[in-house]
Amino acid sequence: MRLRIIWSILFCMFLSIAAPVNSATIPSSTSKIIPVGDIYKKIASLKIKDIQKLTGRKLTIKEKISFLILKHKLKQQADDKKSKGQTAFIFGIVGLGLLLVGLFVPYVILGALVSAILAIVVGSVAKKQDPSDKKAHAGKLLGWITLGLIAFLLILVVALFASWSFA
Repeated sequence: MRLRIIWSILFCMFLSIAAPVNSATIPSSTSKIIPVGDIYKKIASLKIKDIQKLTGRKLTIKEKISFLILKHKLKQQADDKKSKGQTAFIFGIVGLGLLLVGLFVPYVILGALVSAILAIVVGSVAKKQDPSDKKAHAGKLLGWITLGLIAFLLILVVALFASWSFA
């Protein structure tokens, strides 16, 4: 009896390994691929009545509550992606502003340096999550511009000090 069970398990394992992995159909070039974010937005915009029409039955109280929780989580997830790009953009603008103020008040340039680095880091994280986020790209770009201007000012100050003669 044990031998028969072992052979049937081995046979099932062999069949599962030999099963084809690829699909039998090739998607056509005319089929439209919908991004996952758009599907989440559509689900978040549905109402309970719409779900009942789609399923063809009335939802139970437990299903209604779980659907409302799902909608809330999807909306929060979309807002988090937007807020990271927005945060990077704000850091980039603040970095440039602090750099301009730092031309007249010397130690404010350190704040511009920190703000520029934060804009680059937060912008990179936001771009990884959503590659089409334009504010994250702009924040990252402003951060790099600010760092470049700080480096240029540092080179200019070093060149001025080197040209002075202390004789």
